[in-house]
Amino acid sequence: MRPSLRTALTGITAGALVCVLASCSDSDSGVAADGTVTITVSGRPPATNAAALKTFNTRVAAFRKANPKVRVKTNEYQYDQQSFQTKVGGGSLETIVRVPLTEMSGLIKRKQISDVTEEFGQLKNGDQFNDAVLAAAKGQDGRIYGVPTEEYAMGLLYNRDLFEKAGLDPENPPKTWSEVRTAAKAITDRTDAVGYAQATKENAGGWMLTAMTYSHGDDMQKKTGDKWANSFDAPGSGAEKSLDLLHQMRWSDGSMGKNQLRSITDIEKDFSAGKIGMAVTGPTAVNHYVQQYKGDPETVGLSAMPVDGAGRRTLAGGNVAVISPKASPQERAAALKFIDFYYLTTKYDPKIAGEDAAARKKDGGVVGVPVVPFFRPAVSDPVDAAVNEHANTPVAHFARYTQALKDFELVVEPPVEAQNVYKSLDSAVQAVLTREDADPAEQLKKAAGQVKSQVERAQR
Repeated sequence: MRPSLRTALTGITAGALVCVLASCSDSDSGVAADGTVTITVSGRPPATNAAALKTFNTRVAAFRKANPKVRVKTNEYQYDQQSFQTKVGGGSLETIVRVPLTEMSGLIKRKQISDVTEEFGQLKNGDQFNDAVLAAAKGQDGRIYGVPTEEYAMGLLYNRDLFEKAGLDPENPPKTWSEVRTAAKAITDRTDAVGYAQATKENAGGWMLTAMTYSHGDDMQKKTGDKWANSFDAPGSGAEKSLDLLHQMRWSDGSMGKNQLRSITDIEKDFSAGKIGMAVTGPTAVNHYVQQYKGDPETVGLSAMPVDGAGRRTLAGGNVAVISPKASPQERAAALKFIDFYYLTTKYDPKIAGEDAAARKKDGGVVGVPVVPFFRPAVSDPVDAAVNEHANTPVAHFARYTQALKDFELVVEPPVEAQNVYKSLDSAVQAVLTREDADPAEQLKKAAGQVKSQVERAQR
């Protein structure tokens, strides 16, 4: 039945009234009648981490003050594969979620995150972004699908005291894997410490082996046509050379100790206790050494990733802030504005970076440990100088690592099923370090076979 004119007008009036009272929004754009855009930001620190939560809330409040037309809701959600898939499928994904670099290729392929190429171009220093860093957020089509928020590169962590006790020069740490082998044996022979330690558990075995493979000038996967396949098991691969080296250090030199089932945390604890001379790791190990394990900052050194041959390459990792595929253009714009304010200003604004460093130092944080520059030198160098004015660690002890961040090729993690590749390689590394008769090439073939179907299935 057709409604009367009066009934229709009454309905319109009532609807308008409800709309005003509720500050109704355009459901497609996420924009309220007063122009306010609401975004949801995940990753809020838990209440048990009071200092981090205070910093987070202070920064969010500052953003809202500077951007009154953007309403920010926050929660503690942290990315994991299963819950992310559930949220995307149910349409409940937060507007902003940070994901590991290793997840980007899969999320892009499945169209589970937004293309933010246009919005990225509007960022204050978007045209000054470090191309090597931004590569982690790009798809094979060249489009941009997120904004890197943290990135690290692998290097050589070493104990300067043990170097001196072993008759080594802490100002000249090993530059090549051959020199690492020599230094590790000297430390083992002349001190009570393990010369060199390798993580082998919780996917770190494959992770570290990947870093070594890159430093040997090789990759873990190669692309044929539009498909990727594992290549780490090819005869003479960088992975095989790396496992051969570890086998020699373990069984011929005896410079890797007896415990070969170590996690990253295990290595950091033993390194901090002065039981390990060298290990490959990221710069956060220095933070943990000083802040968590109360190590003496004067005894720690961080150098460039050892290499084999003329190439200078190292593994890079980190996180990328991505936007929900359901976000409207207005929500994407607001989200990019938040990401820029929260994650990037300390990386391109010397004044804000200096103030942030001073605050971290006051709160007992570690300042002066080098990080991957997010922007080109004209932007990032003044920022580094502002931060280092507040350094409470000896910046000179990291000089070679800092230089390597500019000179080395930063190679992101394997493009397909990286975590499962790492998992399969844990067993290979463990076998080579716990069984003298284990053949590196055979172990790599076995690992490649274990993860082959997962790599293929991920590309269908």
